Amino acid sequence: MTNPPKVSRPSAPVVESVEIDGIRYQQDTESFRHGGDQAGGYLVAIEPKTGDRLWMLKVYPVEDHRAAGVTGGGLYFRSMSIVPGQKMLEIVNEAGGRYRVNLMQRSSEQIGGPPERAAPRPPAKPKP
Repeated sequence: MTNPPKVSRPSAPVVESVEIDGIRYQQDTESFRHGGDQAGGYLVAIEPKTGDRLWMLKVYPVEDHRAAGVTGGGLYFRSMSIVPGQKMLEIVNEAGGRYRVNLMQRSSEQIGGPPERAAPRPPAKPKP
């Protein structure tokens, strides 16, 4: 073969972890191994001394196109930063969505960027 296959999507961006009050927060690239249901969009809290996973949070949904025969490459963080003076993170994903993560409540809210898309619905059953 003279032309090897090309990767249709580059690797996920490398986003540095951040530490707040002795807990490390990072993009979770292994979420499927820990109960996640999508490629990308997860934040994980880690105990730095032991490497133990404390919890993970789905920051935003990622559309699943497998039913249409398209294998998705995920939607990953582009940046992550601490919100000054608060126990919150601001995360921007590759599509430009901006999210505020409340670390105390373990919750996420979209604060900017393109609107989230709902998960695809299964086809409607025909009426008899």
